[in-house]
Amino acid sequence: MNSSQPKKLAPELRDKFENLVWGFFGKNEHPFFDLTGSPAGLIDDFVSSDEVISAAVVFAKSLDALWRKRYPMAKPLRLLKESRELVPKVETMVFPALAPEPLGGTVPSQSHKSQQNKATTNATAVDSKPAKKEDVMDTEPLNAPPPSPGVPVTCEPVAGADGTLAVQPAPQTLNPGQIPRVPVAPAKIPDQQIDFHLPNCKVGIGYSAKIEGVGVAGASVLIADIKFPDGLGLSFDPETQMVTGEPKLDGEFDLPLQWRFSDSTAKAVGKCRLTSNPDPKSLWKVLEPEAGLPYPKTHLDQKLLIGNGFKIAAASRRGRSHEHGGTFRDDDFFISDDPSSGWSVIIVADGAGSAKSSREGSRIAVSTAGPHIVSSLASDFGSKISALLGNWDTDSTSQQAIGNEFHYFFHKTASLAVQAIEREAESSGVAVKEFSTTLLAAAIKRDGNNTFLATFWMGDGAIAAYGPRGTVKLMGTPDGGEFAGQTRFLDKAALSDQAYGKRVKIGRLQNVSSVILMTDGVSDPYFETDNGLADPTKWDAVWDEITPLLADSAPEQRLVDWLHFFKQGHHDDRTIALLW
Repeated sequence: MNSSQPKKLAPELRDKFENLVWGFFGKNEHPFFDLTGSPAGLIDDFVSSDEVISAAVVFAKSLDALWRKRYPMAKPLRLLKESRELVPKVETMVFPALAPEPLGGTVPSQSHKSQQNKATTNATAVDSKPAKKEDVMDTEPLNAPPPSPGVPVTCEPVAGADGTLAVQPAPQTLNPGQIPRVPVAPAKIPDQQIDFHLPNCKVGIGYSAKIEGVGVAGASVLIADIKFPDGLGLSFDPETQMVTGEPKLDGEFDLPLQWRFSDSTAKAVGKCRLTSNPDPKSLWKVLEPEAGLPYPKTHLDQKLLIGNGFKIAAASRRGRSHEHGGTFRDDDFFISDDPSSGWSVIIVADGAGSAKSSREGSRIAVSTAGPHIVSSLASDFGSKISALLGNWDTDSTSQQAIGNEFHYFFHKTASLAVQAIEREAESSGVAVKEFSTTLLAAAIKRDGNNTFLATFWMGDGAIAAYGPRGTVKLMGTPDGGEFAGQTRFLDKAALSDQAYGKRVKIGRLQNVSSVILMTDGVSDPYFETDNGLADPTKWDAVWDEITPLLADSAPEQRLVDWLHFFKQGHHDDRTIALLW
């Protein structure tokens, strides 16, 4: 049927077809469609549209033709004169005789029309009421003569190249006086409620996903094409039904698409919602602390020492959480090498994020403990330890003696740091807990393939003797609390605790690749748990990352750059110091 047909219908007849459609939308006792919640205005507009009226005409003509075919001697179907509310009235009228639409070819001749009108008149002679002019649907021929009685004709749908369904003749035997079935006008795939789905993607992360669409009764749905916004960075392969690429834009995108059922070539349109999440790194701000705040500290710090056959490097960096909040770095470090005594010292400290002056607490701790350890090892204390080390392999009592010496030595060292923090708190009128900090220290002496180290561990983070590959010796256990991020800080109570002894460790190891100290800003994202911290394979992975950096002419600068790595959920200050 030509799409212009509804415009040629008389108003009264057009109203009748609108009534037909309204019957599907709930204005009767048993509606066909459930449109609960749909705005009434949209339904009104839909029912009165030319496309809908055209579909209703085709539907009515098809029913009338089927009736005539099945019951050729019965009365034709009648149209009720109805209101919009579908309240039937007594008066009825004859449904106009509907001649079958031609299937193709030339315009039917007048003789054909006369024969067909005559046949129709005979078929409807039971009802003598003539049809009014305005009740006759004015149709346009499709340029083909109607089939003559007895000609085998039926209609079968054929998929067209433009996504429509056309009809063509197929054999059918008609009984004498039987009217051929009215052919179905070309029709596109009816609207289907199909949900298309793509998993979320993330900017900067490679993406590969199959678009899914579920059709009516589980029918298989294939996507023919998808339109992506310019610059999104994704593409679609119809063969694999896969969307691939690296997203460049973030946001919510409704992607227009064409689809079809797997057993049909006719296409329909739809859309698929895709959520592209932003690159988490792009969400972080980099703000400077307010001017005039006490205890300013640089955002980056690094240092390199070259010893006799080894190097010591340290790097510290303000974390993203501090950058985003416009606060100072809380971490600090101290490294030293004394060729005259043969002792090296490495210390790292992490100020408590919840303590307003912890950045100064960490600085005071390392700047107090570091020089004290260096000077003590260069004095009689260092000479005594060196003498005992000479008997390490032959006299087991020397090992116990060294352990006792460092037990009391580190206690005194930590006490000096606590006292220095208390003096600063008193002079500034701030509570001591506002300077809370961790403290991890190592005194190291190398002798050929042997490495001796004595360590003090207060708080979280890590101290390890790593190597050879697949081997790690943890020099203590990190302090943890009931909740994530909790730990023990350096104070008098911690030094007087009965568990203080576990904080001091000594060891003499062979073929050590590196002695490594780090704050929890590095240990947490790489090891996550205490069990992970003891896993040699995880240390192998870290070592593989930093080995190329250590080979650089400025390893301390490469390390401070490396500390800017991104791991979701880990944005604290980061400090690493190592001898290798």
